[in-house]
Amino acid sequence: MSGGTGGSLFLSIDLELDISSPSFGQVERLDEVRSWLVEETRDLGLPATWGVADPRLSAATESILSAGVGHEVAVLGDQSWLGPGAGRLRLDRELARRFDAARRAGIAVSTLALKNVPQTPDLALLLRHGITALRGPAVDTAGAARKLGSPPTRFGIWQTPAPWRITPQHPWWSLAGWQLDRQLRRCGREKSLLHLELDAQSLVPVGPDAFDNIRAIFRRVARERQAGRVEILTIRQFAAAELTERWSHPSRSVLRPAA
Repeated sequence: MSGGTGGSLFLSIDLELDISSPSFGQVERLDEVRSWLVEETRDLGLPATWGVADPRLSAATESILSAGVGHEVAVLGDQSWLGPGAGRLRLDRELARRFDAARRAGIAVSTLALKNVPQTPDLALLLRHGITALRGPAVDTAGAARKLGSPPTRFGIWQTPAPWRITPQHPWWSLAGWQLDRQLRRCGREKSLLHLELDAQSLVPVGPDAFDNIRAIFRRVARERQAGRVEILTIRQFAAAELTERWSHPSRSVLRPAA
């Protein structure tokens, strides 16, 4: 897929708590974080891919899709139903519940985002349930993201570059902020792919400074887009164009290296 004059950037936001029995206060706080993130991305016009456990049942789905900036809702998969020992029958049942039922409810969902699942699920089974894009778990460094790169398209499913996790604890002027700035510039210069991931629960226990740090990252990304150095796409958007181009030219790979 052509990235115009610059690179392509994906922003993934995961919206689930890790613990099995979260307290009411944690759920309420995560809802406040989600509202803040929807507002920030809407104000800057930044489309993102939001991972929720079940799009049809999630209270976040409506506010995300009604933001008006082209957000995507994806299914966020974890070890509880995708981990070792889950079995193919259960996976088939869970995919039907989370994807097929969501589509019947009018929610366009075609991306599976893995949170803490080390291995790739059965790709043929994913395709059977209309999944066209697969995102692996986030990694903590840009070097790891570049090393993992972007696997080839298989079974009609596009696999994203490894998402690089951004954390709210590091201000823009820190070493981590400098590395992120460097990767943004590299993405535009090399016309490559850069995939950033934010785990919303990391904002649950923190103070105002952490929110300022995330806001600064979003604004920096928006400036790169405004300057024409990167385009910001949802995973669903890029996968659709990538697969279309691949089907049009089956003899050559159209995947570019990750940023």
